[in-house]
Amino acid sequence: MEYIEIIRYLLIFLASLGVLFASYRLWVEKDKKNIVYARIHIVGVIDCACFIIFLALGKILLAVVYLILAPFMAHAIAYASYHDKLKE
Repeated sequence: MEYIEIIRYLLIFLASLGVLFASYRLWVEKDKKNIVYARIHIVGVIDCACFIIFLALGKILLAVVYLILAPFMAHAIAYASYHDKLKE
């Protein structure tokens, strides 16, 4: 096995661990003030790990599209939550 393959598998493994740990934190986080923003931050960690996985798998175009769209989705969720709380 070549060194590039070993590095690729190591990157996928480490990014997968990041997804698992971030998902656990997303699951156990208690509801409190501004929890939406904390959860969006945790999802951002998962997004970075998925970006690394896409790059390691050689899906460059998918990684770039994901890198561009993921922050917009997080911003839309935070914006909607912020404006929903203003109405209360």
